[in-house]
Amino acid sequence: MSYIIDEDVLNEIRDRADIVDVISSYVNLKKSGSNYMGLCPFHGEKTPSFSVSPSKGIFHCFGCGVGGDQITFIMKRENLGFRDAVKFLADKYNVILKEGGENNHLAEKKKRAYLANKKAAEFYLMNLSESREAFNYLKNRNIGVDIIKKFALGYAPDQWDKLYKYLRNMNFTDEELEGFNLTTKTKRGTYIDRFRNRIMFPIIDTQKRVIGFGGRVLDNSLPKYLNTRDTIVYNKGENLYNLNLIALESDRNSIILVEGYMDVISLYKSGISYSVASLGTSLTEAQAQLIKRYGKEVYICYDGDSAGEKATNRAIDILIDQNISPKIISLPNNLDPDDYVAKYGRLSFELEMKQSLTYLDYKISKIKESYNLDSAEGLTGFTSEVAKVLSRVKNPIERDVYIDKVSREYSVSKEAIASYIRALFKDKTKKQKNFNNFKPKVRTEKYLLNDARKKAELLLIKYSLAGEDEFNTLKQNLESYEFENLYCRIIYEELIQQYELEKFESEKILQNLKEKNLIAEDFIVELENVNIDNYNSKEVVSELINTVKKDELDIRKKQLLKEINDFENNKNVAKKEDLLKLEELISELNDINENLNLSQ
Repeated sequence: MSYIIDEDVLNEIRDRADIVDVISSYVNLKKSGSNYMGLCPFHGEKTPSFSVSPSKGIFHCFGCGVGGDQITFIMKRENLGFRDAVKFLADKYNVILKEGGENNHLAEKKKRAYLANKKAAEFYLMNLSESREAFNYLKNRNIGVDIIKKFALGYAPDQWDKLYKYLRNMNFTDEELEGFNLTTKTKRGTYIDRFRNRIMFPIIDTQKRVIGFGGRVLDNSLPKYLNTRDTIVYNKGENLYNLNLIALESDRNSIILVEGYMDVISLYKSGISYSVASLGTSLTEAQAQLIKRYGKEVYICYDGDSAGEKATNRAIDILIDQNISPKIISLPNNLDPDDYVAKYGRLSFELEMKQSLTYLDYKISKIKESYNLDSAEGLTGFTSEVAKVLSRVKNPIERDVYIDKVSREYSVSKEAIASYIRALFKDKTKKQKNFNNFKPKVRTEKYLLNDARKKAELLLIKYSLAGEDEFNTLKQNLESYEFENLYCRIIYEELIQQYELEKFESEKILQNLKEKNLIAEDFIVELENVNIDNYNSKEVVSELINTVKKDELDIRKKQLLKEINDFENNKNVAKKEDLLKLEELISELNDINENLNLSQ
């Protein structure tokens, strides 16, 4: 889903999302002069060095050097890209974003879907209190009232159309309820409830909106679980069960990926509150990105049967693509987390976590089960399969450690394993990074550059698209919020993600952003007409960075001179805090003048 993001949207977000308010949700800030100070959320420290300036609308850590505006903070704290961070703040501060191609009718339809789901959840909760059978089912699984409330659990009564009638009385139409997947149309043209005689698990997003449901039977009938199909507000491959509660936690060191709703709930009531489930689908790339945002250390704890093993291997590969190195918890006797915690308790489960395998050790152990290592043929097949796994390891040090480990444990020479991996490498496609040969099919008019700052930003983006060394120089010296040109900032944020994922394809980046309505076709033309010097790129990039920083200092200097002038024209300045403020402004101005002199 793409959104139209322009300067008006960014300004509205900055106006509504006060930077102190935004950061206070994550950091305990205390007033210090005209600024606020706190412990930096991006590195460990005991003495506060993290400063927030409400007047400038920026933050800066004097310990680790990170800094930026509201959007930059959310990007770093929530591990989001630029456009997702804008969407995050827009949702939180009620800034309406226009979706590409979306009209007011569709926006209203989504609003109705959220409301219908909310009313359905209330209906299911009400019916749970009225059903002795459903309540006893949960009670027998040691799920008390507190957990029922925490997860908003409910019960869909064993009646054909009770929910349908309930929501129709609230003026929801037949077409709406069917489209929201709360009802089903029969062959006779009548409507019945989709969920009947099931314990209901509302799926809630991080904005506290009910977006869908999962329903479990009370007996052994099939299907055991029934889930909401994809709707206009719900895509099962883009959400995770329990993420709404995890998002409220400030300490997100670990996250456990499990299969089912009851696994999550059983772990939670035992005191392990950091698990998520993947909503009846194999783990997707979008879900992996969510996990990366909310957990520093990722564990996979799927069922121990053959289906769970396949799902584990798939999840490992998906997570690795997102630069996540998961650990695998293998529970004994093919127990799932729900059954294991009920039988052995929290401490035993945490012991299993400590004994978890790295994803490489897990894969090697599973490959080993398929071969007879006492035979030459079996050992050859085993080593070849392990080499294929190791060839996909991005970290060369980690790869070398495991080559040595396999060599020692199975008496196969390191050189033989390394040689096989090198042969596999030759088959891989090399990166294409020649941006100058890329000619987008767009109009060819010439566009004039307005000033030195704009030209410098365009050149920096062009150099970054052309080579990784130039990009790294830029990344080390310039934050994304320092780009004045919105399109340059969007491209820069995209480049950061692409280089980190090692999936950089310069030819496609601009066209992809254009197709998502994030940059204009005219801007691509303007960028194409900018020429770069490939022979002196390092010196030129450094000079361009200096141009941007100098212009930023000039802008701030003008702001300070105006503020100082306003203070001097105010003859009533006598309060101590006003005098301190004036001294701070003059001190900052002196620092800027010194920096400007150094940059000459």
